[in-house]
Amino acid sequence: MSVETFDYVLMNIQPELEKKVNANRVLSAAEKLFLTLRFLSVGMTFKSLAQSYSLGRSTVAKTIYQTCKAIWKKMVFQHMSPKLMSEDLRKISEEYFSRWQFPNCVGAIDGKHFRIQKPPRSGSQYYNYKKKFSLVLQAVSDADYKFSVIEIGGKGRQSDGGTFHFSKFNELLTNNRFNMPPPKILPGSNILLPHVLVGDEAYPLKTYLMRPFPSTNLDDSRIIFNKRLSRARVTIECAYGIMTNKWRIFLKAIETDTKHAKLIIKVGCLLHNIVREKDGNNDPDFRRYMHSRSTPNQVITSRRNNRATLRAIDIRNQFKDYFANY
Repeated sequence: MSVETFDYVLMNIQPELEKKVNANRVLSAAEKLFLTLRFLSVGMTFKSLAQSYSLGRSTVAKTIYQTCKAIWKKMVFQHMSPKLMSEDLRKISEEYFSRWQFPNCVGAIDGKHFRIQKPPRSGSQYYNYKKKFSLVLQAVSDADYKFSVIEIGGKGRQSDGGTFHFSKFNELLTNNRFNMPPPKILPGSNILLPHVLVGDEAYPLKTYLMRPFPSTNLDDSRIIFNKRLSRARVTIECAYGIMTNKWRIFLKAIETDTKHAKLIIKVGCLLHNIVREKDGNNDPDFRRYMHSRSTPNQVITSRRNNRATLRAIDIRNQFKDYFANY
């Protein structure tokens, strides 16, 4: 994070942090923000931070929680709108076509496991396929690697598809309450199709969600479609990669209870957006991550056929034919 971006965040949260100052005025707002960013970026424990800065462990924990709450409260509406409007999604779709050559795409969706300590009396609910305890973040990215939608709370034992199925986001999509822009003619054609999300094989094929064709019986047009979809999905893969490489707290188990782990994860997503908007491609962590992605994006194919409506199948086929001919 650049000095300018640090100052920008501080300016937004300073009044909130100074509302409640402890009797000894141990830390200024700037020091609280610095301590929190240190915790997120290095992944130090509360104990090691307390020893490094001659503070009590409880003081460190309370300071980090307070600062994270202030960042979320004061900055989420500026950098991650809780409710995207149709015009917001239309602009995202235009940028998706310009940068990734996938028209009518309003975002790429994927899930990610974040390791946590085992919640008390939780049994195996949070125990994932890697034999770790985790929370699942379901997120949608825009064309510039920023998070446009996040939902945290899936339990580790759930798959990406299962987490999506039970999510509030899926409920919004299913009930037509996500403010999708109206259908639009694909560029250079007379094909009218709805706006869609793109996901991998873990997700169902829906009228609003495209997934790859199965790997069996792939003709040239299906291969082209899968390549286009795979390229469009780069944005969510990179969003997760950039975030976890910058905020290294997410490379290990978060040492808090589940409630505060959710807070830390969503603030990590918000800070990712802030740095992306303010520092852009000049952010050194962004450049390092993108340079490390030397291998081409893997072309994904579906491992199984989820049940899909005839309309969803038809929409995917029309995208396939468009990519093969335009």
